[in-house]
Amino acid sequence: MKKIALLFSAMVGLASLQSCEFNDEIVQQDIFLAEVFEVTTTFTPGNNYASTFNFSKPSYEGDTVLMYILWEQSNGADVWRLVPQTVYLTGTDQISYNYDYTRNDFRVFLQGNFNLSQLTNEEYQNYAVNQTFRAVVVPGKLLQGKGVSTVDYSDYNATINALGLQNATIKKLK
Repeated sequence: MKKIALLFSAMVGLASLQSCEFNDEIVQQDIFLAEVFEVTTTFTPGNNYASTFNFSKPSYEGDTVLMYILWEQSNGADVWRLVPQTVYLTGTDQISYNYDYTRNDFRVFLQGNFNLSQLTNEEYQNYAVNQTFRAVVVPGKLLQGKGVSTVDYSDYNATINALGLQNATIKKLK
């Protein structure tokens, strides 16, 4: 009787093992990869007033990308503004900096409520040439109750501090 019980237990054990699948890919769920990427671009009619940049590696599903534009330098400090950002020109003319992203890349672009080829030379030089942006990858896990939901994301420095990136290397993309 003991042999039958042992044989039955062995068969149940083998059957349960066969229903298991082993995944060779190791996924580390608790690693938070917050990163900062910096790009400088010139918006032209030739690039349709947009530039696309590839991340060095794909971001994780659920991650968010925040985009900041270098707005000015004040007292030796960089002033970053959260995108989208609108500039009001003469009359009713306005242009906006905006962005979109996927897991593999992000695109920054300039939009206007008029044909951007009508920018004056001064406006073009001030708002389209050599514009610097920082893309901050915020891990999705951090947004799910890890205490950074109270951060003022419009403040670049508060965002960097909340993500622990004060001394991190900023990756420059071309």
